[in-house]
Amino acid sequence: MLNLSAHESDVPSALSNRRGWEYFDEKLAELRVNDIENIIARGRLLIEANDELERGSYEATVKRHFDLSYARKLRIIAAHPVLSNRSHANALPPRPETLYQLTKLPAAMLLQKLADGSINPKTERKDVAVWRKGEQGDEVVTVDGKTIEHKPSLSEQLKAARTEIEALKAKLKTASGALFDLKADSVKEIAEVIAANIHEGKAAALAKAIPEAVKARKRKQQTPAG
Repeated sequence: MLNLSAHESDVPSALSNRRGWEYFDEKLAELRVNDIENIIARGRLLIEANDELERGSYEATVKRHFDLSYARKLRIIAAHPVLSNRSHANALPPRPETLYQLTKLPAAMLLQKLADGSINPKTERKDVAVWRKGEQGDEVVTVDGKTIEHKPSLSEQLKAARTEIEALKAKLKTASGALFDLKADSVKEIAEVIAANIHEGKAAALAKAIPEAVKARKRKQQTPAG
């Protein structure tokens, strides 16, 4: 009879609890219908797969169903504290791309528009784009013929800061600890993250250093091996 020590018998290996790619492949195939419940379930499943599978295995499994960028959006939707709340399910548009755009709105705005019915199953990406434009301060106010810039109140600034923190938490969770994904994020998104996390002088130095690094890499690739 095989005897196990107390430690070996009571503490199983963490790897033994991991599920193989076949499990996630089968479950993703079952969640093809684009309703809110399935979209959120699909995103949660992808979060689990990203945690449990090796990187190459995760990517290969995802690509059997959709591209990696789309999978990342589903993970962000499923990790969002407002959109993943079951109490809002009946009010949300059952379209992943529209839901992803909604994740970019401040949580306070999302809750307000859910409460007043602005966000509903018929909401489209163009609607969200208008809300985002207004949130970024593109609207102007004219008083006595003079244009007045809108300055957010302390309450608005606090809400914006909290929303940014939640967005960063969600991004860190879905991107394995990284602030941005070099493969999936746009150049603008990467630039915004860098600008928000380093001071102006270092950002300018980085902008100058990148083309120099690219040139150095090209020279190295073109130099024949000695």
